[in-house]
Amino acid sequence: MRCLFYCPVVLFAWLATLTSGGAQQPDPTRLGEGVRPLGGPRLLDGRVSDEFGVTDENDFAPESPGDDDIGQQLILKDAEKERWLNAQADTFTFWADNPANLSKGGDEDVFWGGQVSLGAQPRLAERLYLDAFVSQQMYRYDNNSFLDYEYLQASLGLIYSEPRLSDSILFLQGQFGRTTGDNFGNGSLNSFSILSGIQKTVLFDRRNSLYLNLMGDWDVASDVNNLEHAEYIADLTYRFKIMRDLVLSASYRFTLFDYYNVDRTDGLNILGLYLNYAPYKWMNVYAGGTFNLNDSNIDAFDYNATNLGGGVGIQIHF
Repeated sequence: MRCLFYCPVVLFAWLATLTSGGAQQPDPTRLGEGVRPLGGPRLLDGRVSDEFGVTDENDFAPESPGDDDIGQQLILKDAEKERWLNAQADTFTFWADNPANLSKGGDEDVFWGGQVSLGAQPRLAERLYLDAFVSQQMYRYDNNSFLDYEYLQASLGLIYSEPRLSDSILFLQGQFGRTTGDNFGNGSLNSFSILSGIQKTVLFDRRNSLYLNLMGDWDVASDVNNLEHAEYIADLTYRFKIMRDLVLSASYRFTLFDYYNVDRTDGLNILGLYLNYAPYKWMNVYAGGTFNLNDSNIDAFDYNATNLGGGVGIQIHF
């Protein structure tokens, strides 16, 4: 499944059960539920009126007494040449009170990580874009080195901006994920899935916006049949622009996990709060954290976890 930034992991003793075939084994494909709950694919630049376009690349006219009659006036800029290649790199440090996602008895730890990625979104038609992405991530723990792992992600799909739905974005992707670590049963775990969904940003005014995202992510194949499952995801993110380069975001994500071959259903709730500072267009510094609550029909997989920290990232468009 799609693994995004800063993931807490499962305990070594659980990972060792991967080859046992037991019905109640843990799920390493869920290493992405953690520190920064992010949504699905997005366009690389402001080609639609979303939070990365209208609110960030353009200015509103100064407030005036006539705003009540004519509304806020948006000062549009000339469109720049489309840059359809995107390179990113991040490094981060977080404290986790339950790094192994245990139902009880988990020890706190500090972990460091980094990721590099390359994305391409060439325009195929007026509102249709190809979306290709590859990322390599790495995680290292201070006290529990047996939790260290790497994650390779690659995806290929399409993104379409639908004007009849107020420029909502529709997307469809095929995804490959490979998780590796010294303490995995076979040294690695591979999975393939199909991701589809719709997203929309609602712009209230010059400072306030709301991001909504609905997704489905269905496993097609995995190295371990008992881990194959579907995910049904709803995201809500509220953004308040304190200043042009300083944004506070509060998010909630709910994910329903439905396992195909075992009697297991999980409901994962993630609450996030982050402060993002962008001193340059190509740099982002962030601090904050998440609280995660997982409710499963199998008691051993009930847990909660808190993650606090921050990092710095760079992003370059070509």
